[in-house]
Amino acid sequence: MSGPSAKKLTDSRPPRARMMNRLQRAWGESPFYQAQLKGPAPDRFYFMPVDPRAPDEAAAKMLAAGKLTIGSQSIDCEGELADVWDRATAPSALHAFLQDFSWLRHMTAIGDGGKAPARAIMKGWLDRYEKWSPEAWAPYHTAERLTQLCCHGGLILRGGDALWRSRVLTSMARQTRHLAKASHRASTGYERLMTAMGLTIASLCLPGCDAPAERGLEMLRRELRLQMRPDGGHVSRNPSHQLSIIIRLQMVLKALGARRLSAPGFLRHVSARATAFLQLFRSGDGGLAVFNGGYEDDGRALVTALSGGDRDDTPIGFARHSGFQRLDAGRLTLIADTGAAMRAGASSDAQPEHRFKGGGSFHFSSGRARMVLNCGSGAHLSGDWVKALRKPDAHSCLTSDLKTEESVILTGGGVTHRRGEDARGQLLEIERTVDAEALRYIRRFFVAARGDDLRGQERLSGLSEAFAQSLVVRFHLHPAVRASRARDGKSVILAAPNHEGWRFRTNCRHLDIEKSIYCGEGGAPKATEQIVLRADGLEPARDGDMVIKWGFRRVDAG
Repeated sequence: MSGPSAKKLTDSRPPRARMMNRLQRAWGESPFYQAQLKGPAPDRFYFMPVDPRAPDEAAAKMLAAGKLTIGSQSIDCEGELADVWDRATAPSALHAFLQDFSWLRHMTAIGDGGKAPARAIMKGWLDRYEKWSPEAWAPYHTAERLTQLCCHGGLILRGGDALWRSRVLTSMARQTRHLAKASHRASTGYERLMTAMGLTIASLCLPGCDAPAERGLEMLRRELRLQMRPDGGHVSRNPSHQLSIIIRLQMVLKALGARRLSAPGFLRHVSARATAFLQLFRSGDGGLAVFNGGYEDDGRALVTALSGGDRDDTPIGFARHSGFQRLDAGRLTLIADTGAAMRAGASSDAQPEHRFKGGGSFHFSSGRARMVLNCGSGAHLSGDWVKALRKPDAHSCLTSDLKTEESVILTGGGVTHRRGEDARGQLLEIERTVDAEALRYIRRFFVAARGDDLRGQERLSGLSEAFAQSLVVRFHLHPAVRASRARDGKSVILAAPNHEGWRFRTNCRHLDIEKSIYCGEGGAPKATEQIVLRADGLEPARDGDMVIKWGFRRVDAG
């Protein structure tokens, strides 16, 4: 979406939403509420956390020129940097990027050249939102903004006069006091957890904010107890969320240390378990496997998170509570989603993440080459991308062309998983059942000990003939992988970017290579391909079950 070159965009929200916005604004700007935000004015930072995420120099240079692109949304304020705030409407990924101050990290990539543009954008924010705004002062945005300012605020303050420093730091203190009152209103569980950590970090970094720090730690204790599972995984089952949580937990621990305050035992314990759990998602190229709305994310931040604090060194190859299994052999890595679908009546906090219907989907990489994966998240895109990328068809799993009640067995139902290992390799079996023994689906993975062979099987029983013939197995390929039909017409040759060759075989007669999309890098969607198997015409096994077999074998393997 391209923003207009001049006036602020018209508010397109429903009348009720506009009315609530006006009421919130009237309350926030009232003398009564404004008086509650007064307090000591800080003159410095006690502590400035280190942000491990890598800045993007190209993005910084574009923003310095007044141009900004997030996903499919773009704006150009023709060099008038303060106008960026008038071009991004809420809610949108572009608006969130600006209000979260994620851009400030990127500005550090151009050093002193980033000071003037960063200061201009900051002044534009203060001129518009310094006193109050329902959108700009939303709890999650405020917490993220304060965290970024604590980490990178030196770029904005450096070289400024006393009046400018006072204006910025006083605004931060007022936002921190506001957050202590409003943090519980963050909309999702993940946002409440990140808001609690943002409040704690800002309170520990700014003089005169001791009371908000106590409130932040109290809220953090509660949200960690509610959202972190015994194996260290977050309820969202989103690897990118897991990484962000660990980064912020480590910031909190270091800020407490800098203030010579003892860290609560629960913080160190959860941080250690969560860090160990994160290793389960690490792909061979140093990034994260893409599941449940996550991205490949920042490899540098991942390395720092894994080595930056206390860690439970117990190896994690499986996460029973969070629903993931990892198999490693030679250069081959397989990560499978073994989680159950969201139960009726489950907490709405986890609902947005569990809308990704990729049960049984998997990530397969060889060395640094990602081979088979899921299509990724459309959270940074506009339109219908979000809905489309949550569907089973956007995952490397078994799907159906029919929309019947039987389809729940493919991504839902009760789930159990079994794992075994011997000298030949490792076996993982994921079983889903619906209505006791009426419907049953088993997905099997076998990884050979040398890491040169990955075999799979889909076995289904209790299905109607029409539904069985509608089954489709999808293998979404990374954009760097090139696929072509072999001369026999019954297999596919895959050329990986690390110069490995792989051959894909199946017992399905209907084997196709179709177009696909990859959004796992967080930028614009990338065109790629998928291997598609259709069960139409496949003869049932002797016991009447439908069995689809497939396998990847390295071409140079003996």
